Amino acid sequence: MYVSARERLILLTLLEAGQGVSLSELAKTAAVSPRTVQRDIKGLKQVVDYFGLKIKRGSHGVLQLEGSHSDFSQLEQFLHSFQAVDFTPEERQSLLLVKLLDSHEPMKLFTLANDLNITEATVSNDLTKATEWLEQFGLQLVRKRGYGIDIEGTETNVRRAMSSIIAENLNLGAFYRAIYAVKDNQMEREVTHRMLNFVDVSTIRLVVDTVERVKTSLPGQMSDQAYIRLIVHVTLAIERIRQGEEITMDQDQLEALETGESHETALELGEKLGQAFGISVPRAEIGYIVMHLRGAQSASVDIESFYIEESNIELIERIKALIAGVEDEWGVSLSTPSLLQGLLTHLKPTLYRIRQKMKITNPLLVRIKSEYPSLFAVVRRQVKKTFAPLEVPDEEIGYLVLHFGAVLERRKRFTPLSALVVCASGIGSAKMLASRLEQEFPEITSITNASLFDLKKYDPDDFDLFISTVHLDQSKSSLRVSPVLTTEEVNRIRAYVDERKVQPSGNRKDPANVQKTDLATFQKTADVSEAIHHFLQSYQMDGSKSVEEGLWTSCRTLEEHAQIYDSSSVYQALLARESRGGVAIPETSLALFHTRTKDVRAPVFHIVELDNSKPIASMGSEMQHVKRIMIMLAPEDFQEHELAFMSYMSMLFVGPKEQVARFETGTKEEIYYFLEQKCRDYLLALIQEGVEYE
Repeated sequence: MYVSARERLILLTLLEAGQGVSLSELAKTAAVSPRTVQRDIKGLKQVVDYFGLKIKRGSHGVLQLEGSHSDFSQLEQFLHSFQAVDFTPEERQSLLLVKLLDSHEPMKLFTLANDLNITEATVSNDLTKATEWLEQFGLQLVRKRGYGIDIEGTETNVRRAMSSIIAENLNLGAFYRAIYAVKDNQMEREVTHRMLNFVDVSTIRLVVDTVERVKTSLPGQMSDQAYIRLIVHVTLAIERIRQGEEITMDQDQLEALETGESHETALELGEKLGQAFGISVPRAEIGYIVMHLRGAQSASVDIESFYIEESNIELIERIKALIAGVEDEWGVSLSTPSLLQGLLTHLKPTLYRIRQKMKITNPLLVRIKSEYPSLFAVVRRQVKKTFAPLEVPDEEIGYLVLHFGAVLERRKRFTPLSALVVCASGIGSAKMLASRLEQEFPEITSITNASLFDLKKYDPDDFDLFISTVHLDQSKSSLRVSPVLTTEEVNRIRAYVDERKVQPSGNRKDPANVQKTDLATFQKTADVSEAIHHFLQSYQMDGSKSVEEGLWTSCRTLEEHAQIYDSSSVYQALLARESRGGVAIPETSLALFHTRTKDVRAPVFHIVELDNSKPIASMGSEMQHVKRIMIMLAPEDFQEHELAFMSYMSMLFVGPKEQVARFETGTKEEIYYFLEQKCRDYLLALIQEGVEYE
């Protein structure tokens, strides 16, 4: 059965959309007129009929594939199982670019044309269109008569471009099934083809196994997309090392990367890769791995440090300004703890990627713009204002819209159904999908978000609904939807939910387990409530002549009140924190000393007011005069939801001048009242939103 490249693209678009696509959208995707798409649709009737599917025409010209889950899966496998005789323009451009990026010498025009069985004129036209894409990575396409065609630029930029283009051409669902599912030669061929025949699946599997062994060393969570980018990069690097190619990096850039926890993790990964593949991973490649780790790792609550840090302080201020700007334009209050922390989690690695000119992709962008045009425009304006002169691409704006949209659409959880939601597009889209589910289905009381690569930790049969944004091969069929959840998808889920109400499944989650889930949620809320109680109860403000005296006096007082076990140990831990880096908060007269140790019984907040201001190293590495010292302590065994509260409280020291002024000059009573108010707001927000599980 023959299917042209354009027909294949149309069918894949219909499969991916699920809920339906307009004729104009298909025409835009295929780069042809709507009339041409209509002709193609007629020709595709025989293909979809063969797989037991139908192309349904809805209102407003919307086209949708109808059929069973298994039929959808068979069609998708068929479309990926054969080598296309012709390629779409985008596929041709990708293949041409990868050939040129991988080549260490100029290539002739006729060679490229013969490789893809196309004319030299088509190659020339495709390369002209690809020039702009290369410029994003600081690369230049050079074409000279008698010389050939070459791509000029630093190796760093060449490697970024190579990793990006291959990652963009990977089918995430197929990649997952090929790596983790039962061995499927057809899926292996697809992944290898999508990796443009540079590596085979056995190499990828060994890379994945090796990365998994050091994954716990990462100081945060990775989105599935970031994880894929890392795997692709490492796999390509292994192939280059095997072939004896020299890997280089600018010396100054390399030295700048050889610090911090990411470098330690990269060294560990490099050592294990060397053992797994019998190679020596060079120093420069360790540097490239550091770049990917820093661009991928989450800025979420850190197991070692949950307070404001030098690297976060400016970003927190900008995020608060962004939220305030969107609030002013949108006319609603959006200042929730989860939004601030969610944006910090998302933006820290993303801004690193933007500054490093690492490409950001967002497959949801077109639909986000379509579904939320007004919110998109508002967020884009405020981002441009807040982060100038940094140019933030629309792909990133789309992800930020999902974060704000999640707050706008969130509702309380009320009902008895549970859902396992697999969303591979990141934290923001996962929240948006969860919020839309809560809004549309009050029956859903418990939602568990899982990334594609964490799915193996869960049993879908333990949940009433299994919802995914990517195609999965599971014994229990998943409901496949888009992260923005369209009307058609809502109706499909509603029909499924209503059917379960009439005919309960034998595999439905046991009520006792549902109760356990609810009790776990209540327990987390109770934990935070208790942390707030101890935090406020411990609060006091004392005077002191020096920093050391103030810290020691506070520690002795806390031990006398049985709030810590060993005053000497805690005191030394606070001093050690200062020695590791600045503690004075820039542009304030405040300093923050904090630590987590086994000698702390419960969360503590003290303020020490110095008789005279003292010079202390700031988080910006400069000396500044400090008048008041904030002391925050937490137990070593504090859980993530409790640490999130402490993180939120530390962020109060950064922000609007009038807020910071409360801590700089306010009386003991004024500060207590302000803390009490903020704690109340935080707890109410948690109760309303539900405890976050990120």
